[in-house]
Amino acid sequence: MNPAPNLLPNTPSDLGPGSVLGRYELLLPIAAGGMAMVWAARLKGTRGFQKIVAVKTMLPTLSEDDQFERMFLSEASLASQIRHPNAVEILDLGEQDGVLFLAMEWIDGIPLNQVMKVAKRQSGMPIPIAVRIVAQACAGLHAAHELKDKSGKLVGLVHRDISPQNILVTYNGLAKVVDFGVAKATALNDSTTQAGQLKGKVSYMAPEQVRGDAIDRRVDVFAMGIVLYTLTTGKHPFRRESEGATLFAISSTDPVEAPHEFQADYPASLEAVLMRALEKERDERYATANELMRALDKALPPSQRATDEDVANFVRELFEDQQEQTRAALTEALERADRNQLSNHPGSSDVTGRSPSSVSAFRTVNLRGAARDVAGQSALDDEIPPFARPRSRALPAVVILGLLAAGGLAVLLQSGDAPAPLPSGAAPAAPASTAPAPAPSRAEAPSATEPGAPPGEPSATVSASAAPAPAPTPVPASPARATPRRPTKPAEQSSSPTPTPTPTTPKSWKHDPGF
Repeated sequence: MNPAPNLLPNTPSDLGPGSVLGRYELLLPIAAGGMAMVWAARLKGTRGFQKIVAVKTMLPTLSEDDQFERMFLSEASLASQIRHPNAVEILDLGEQDGVLFLAMEWIDGIPLNQVMKVAKRQSGMPIPIAVRIVAQACAGLHAAHELKDKSGKLVGLVHRDISPQNILVTYNGLAKVVDFGVAKATALNDSTTQAGQLKGKVSYMAPEQVRGDAIDRRVDVFAMGIVLYTLTTGKHPFRRESEGATLFAISSTDPVEAPHEFQADYPASLEAVLMRALEKERDERYATANELMRALDKALPPSQRATDEDVANFVRELFEDQQEQTRAALTEALERADRNQLSNHPGSSDVTGRSPSSVSAFRTVNLRGAARDVAGQSALDDEIPPFARPRSRALPAVVILGLLAAGGLAVLLQSGDAPAPLPSGAAPAAPASTAPAPAPSRAEAPSATEPGAPPGEPSATVSASAAPAPAPTPVPASPARATPRRPTKPAEQSSSPTPTPTPTTPKSWKHDPGF
């Protein structure tokens, strides 16, 4: 498949590189036909997954054509059931903003008609290569003909549009049948073809198809015979100066001109196979594409038979530059799509893995393991919600130590001891306000254990650690008020500073439902 940027005018005005249809992001146009357009696209998944696919979109001029829409949907429902290496796999069908699209496997190759055109400019296509390509296409076609319904009955699938345009040859030497857009399931009473209508390319039709008779898989065998004739001789057996003359040449009783009449060295065994495939009486043709494939496998001597590797080398030699250009264009389209996605959605998930995914964009913060810088601030402070950030780390510790000292002083006074212990109880309170060593550990411990604090831990410590610290005035005031000798009065006076921080403490962030 080759990029075709000049085909953009045939697409809807709002459809172009970067457009997204379902799970598929369009990258660049590849080809356009009379009914649809093919894009290189990528399937976007989570965690950086991506896969290149081909997406066929219905042209806007046919968006209101109910018959074409039924035909388009028929292609998806029929071809998606075909599983064979020589038939293109249908992956998905969807509709978005009125655009019908079909997702298919990406084929890194060239349409057979282009291979024929380029080969003709040189020495032509070698007969063994042509035979191998047609034999592979017959294998994929036979798989389509053998399609069965759920009950195991043949649906009678007929391609009806076999031509070099609908056979792709990969750079690995495989031929694949594509485009079941006008396929017909004869056993399902398909009535999409009305009287007087012809489906498929005129120059590749079978006589019964031209006459409008009932058709079966043998019309595809006839078309494959035309493809083989054209590949091996370099001329079309029926094409004339006009479409009408071509139809007459196909439907007439005159046999096709034998290749040996104008090409003396044409292999006789191959000519016999070819002439039977082109019998105008269908009962005299090969009954199945599989029969034609087996006959082709024996048409040439073993020493003259080509392999898939031979086909690959032939195609690469013809299209080496084009292959590199296609891959370069696809790589550039992917890089451009990545840049656009990063600029339009910074930090969001992309399919290349270069930016964080939507899952990892929201990370839980480990408060216990947060590293601290030189200033003592957590490296993850910017990620912690504002209401969860402690405004001061040293002041809450001072308050806590002051409260503990005041509580110890009250216990000593209530025990009836002499004033002698009072200075000893007051002495630790003064250095506690200036000791920097225990402050960080006291301030950090509540914030790290609050989400799952032990049941025995006081809840007052939690709220004090997150609250703005009040001025530490109660600590130096406690020794002065403890001078009376009666133990009852100092107890009443010393207990008054303890509840002072409580009325000013705001609601703990632990209970904030927004955390």
